[in-house]
Amino acid sequence: MQTELRAKRLESEKNQEKNKTLEKATNRDTHIRWLHLKQNPYLIRELNKQRKTAKQRQITNNIYRVWATHSLLLLLLLQPPLHFAQIQHQSRYSMTSPDSNNVAEFSRRLATFSLNVYNKLITQKPNQNIIFSPFSIQTCAAMARLGAVGETAAQLDRGLGLISNNEAQIAESFHHVLTAYENSSILHIANKIYIMTGFELKDEFSSLISKQFLSAVEPVDFAKNVEAASKINSWVEQRTNNLIKDLVPPSALDKDSRLVLINAIHFKGNWVHQFPERDTRNEPFHLNDADSIEVPMMNLKKRFRYANLGDLDATALELPYKDSDLSMLIVLPNSKTGLSQLEEKLRSTPLSQITGALYSTDVIVKLPKFKSEFEVELSETFKQLGMTQLFSNEADFSNMLQSPEELKVSKIIHKAFIDVNEKGTEAAAATAMIMVGFSMPMMPQEPNRFYADRPFNYYITDRQRTVLFAGKLLKP
Repeated sequence: MQTELRAKRLESEKNQEKNKTLEKATNRDTHIRWLHLKQNPYLIRELNKQRKTAKQRQITNNIYRVWATHSLLLLLLLQPPLHFAQIQHQSRYSMTSPDSNNVAEFSRRLATFSLNVYNKLITQKPNQNIIFSPFSIQTCAAMARLGAVGETAAQLDRGLGLISNNEAQIAESFHHVLTAYENSSILHIANKIYIMTGFELKDEFSSLISKQFLSAVEPVDFAKNVEAASKINSWVEQRTNNLIKDLVPPSALDKDSRLVLINAIHFKGNWVHQFPERDTRNEPFHLNDADSIEVPMMNLKKRFRYANLGDLDATALELPYKDSDLSMLIVLPNSKTGLSQLEEKLRSTPLSQITGALYSTDVIVKLPKFKSEFEVELSETFKQLGMTQLFSNEADFSNMLQSPEELKVSKIIHKAFIDVNEKGTEAAAATAMIMVGFSMPMMPQEPNRFYADRPFNYYITDRQRTVLFAGKLLKP
């Protein structure tokens, strides 16, 4: 009798242990299956089968509790909750491998942006010499773009002509240019962000800005606007060889200022073929058909890349700089009063079409020595190019600061300077964004003449035709 009771007790204990093992296995299997719920929508059917076939009520209840709890989480995910937004946000910043095709596309789009800005500036400043840096302006605005979302980001993507709406790809396209000249002795590019004391950048934004845009971040008390402006302007002067002064006026800063994004660029290059100073003499520069002024005119005969642009009623000349892939491209109208017609034709003529027409030949060159300085507030230009929301209360730069405070752009200030002489060219530009709350012709037998004795357009570009500086000379 006792032996029989002992046998029944052992069998009961075995069954209980078996049930516990089954319960653990089922719970573990249910949990693993739940983790794959989004990838396997048939899990519900499988769970229901387990529920129906389970022998123990407790097992059934455990399965039901797991399903019910995660159903609630699934509904929250669809809303979506914060942690899903963070995962989605991080994926937007995932790095991609640089694509050589993107480099050429970046330069093409920058040339288009340059033309778009130029066309607005000649309307805004109709009778002035113009010098500006499309690359500086685009770089500064692109840094802000990395912190923008929604329609604010979309407008910047379109207006700036960025290669992508993906933050990592945008940053990589600028990183290629910035690192190419990081150790250059003639071209210096620097980025910096000044942030209001007590505020911090979001980690993802800060990382992308520092690693890809090579930008430093420094806290400053904008409430002390005179001191803050002095600190910012001193940094700009240092980075532009003292050519750009007083970029940010104290009046542009106050206690509500949160960020100042700065790009500064300085270029000082010597010509491969320098103009002999002894051959520089005063000669007429024709302002129009009737008026002219005497200016120091440089003279040289050498082999250059040159083009006769019949469709544009103009000629082009490329003057290379020593020890670099940089050059100055001058587009000269054939008529003394042909600049406005040239500008109109350039609206539909890619820069690549002009450079593609260049060929090497002997050229007699006359080029005036000149200096130009230019300053402009670009808010209206940006608005005319379709970038309006960043200035309004609808602006969304929520990927920028850790705090939930809303931001908008109050000013975009750009200053540029250029000095062209016998030895070469010195140019500088700086942009500050302040945020608050184009057939090969027959080779000529005689040297071509390129007499830049009338208003013309010019560009400083690299081999990829990245437009670093662009301008027009009306009067030396």
